[in-house]
Amino acid sequence: MHTERAQRHFWLPIPNENLPGGVRHAFRGARWDGLASADAVCGELVAMAQPSELDWIYFPTCAECNSRLKGE
Repeated sequence: MHTERAQRHFWLPIPNENLPGGVRHAFRGARWDGLASADAVCGELVAMAQPSELDWIYFPTCAECNSRLKGE
């Protein structure tokens, strides 16, 4: 049986600080609550900000976040 922690996550596009583009990371919880930074499911500490519609379209999914969530 899955735990509540394993079931609740959200995705957020995170811009790359050094290069154009970024990645959609997964985070624990129901939704982004305005935190300036957080640990993604993949373990990467990232700065968070309100994404644009284009960020959602162009940024690919983090393969490691996706893999870890599928394994839960």
